[in-house]
Amino acid sequence: MYRLLYIDEDQEQIENFLNYIDDTNSNNIFEVITQLPLGDKEEMIDKIIKINPDVIVSDFLLNENIGALGYNVPYNGVELVEDFLSIRNKFPCFVLTAKDQDAVSDSEDVNLVYTKSLMTTEIEDTKAKVKFTDRLVKQIEHYKSRIQNAQSELAELIEARKNGNANFDIERRIIELDDFLERSIDAQNIIPSEFKSFSNSEKLDSMLDKVDELLKKLDDGSN
Repeated sequence: MYRLLYIDEDQEQIENFLNYIDDTNSNNIFEVITQLPLGDKEEMIDKIIKINPDVIVSDFLLNENIGALGYNVPYNGVELVEDFLSIRNKFPCFVLTAKDQDAVSDSEDVNLVYTKSLMTTEIEDTKAKVKFTDRLVKQIEHYKSRIQNAQSELAELIEARKNGNANFDIERRIIELDDFLERSIDAQNIIPSEFKSFSNSEKLDSMLDKVDELLKKLDDGSN
């Protein structure tokens, strides 16, 4: 089971989303956690990290119903997920909106944005080939697979180095994989590739330990 975090300030929209998942989640693939947006974006990102979801789905306009919230939300869903992606590179994130043109204009990645009418259409059209929930699952699986494959390849190359079988191409690939895994764990605190040493085995072993911790968290969220 995958942990799906849905963020919205409107209780009616939250109920609509939960009803959609109930109608399409026949195999109980998702555990849905709902969260109101917090008044500070950095606190909201910290909250997401603590929740440890497998996928994030956010409404675009998070400030339309501030009367119910009792406070202002000075960011939208696109800004929230793009800031989160600056920390956790390529993490599965989706923004739902009834105003897709505005959301697309705000986003650097148009593939983040989906119209809410898509969900209604899916429920009405049982012949829909690719449901929104299918997209969620595919993105989760792709994200996990990419990290696991990079981790396995890096471990093999480090072992080759330890056995004295590393050449320049292998050393360069080690740095590429290390850079990718760092961006997947915490992209804000990475060491630029040009400053990385070919011989920093202790640092690479530490990186593999961190990736193990991340994958364990992802697996815990999926069970």
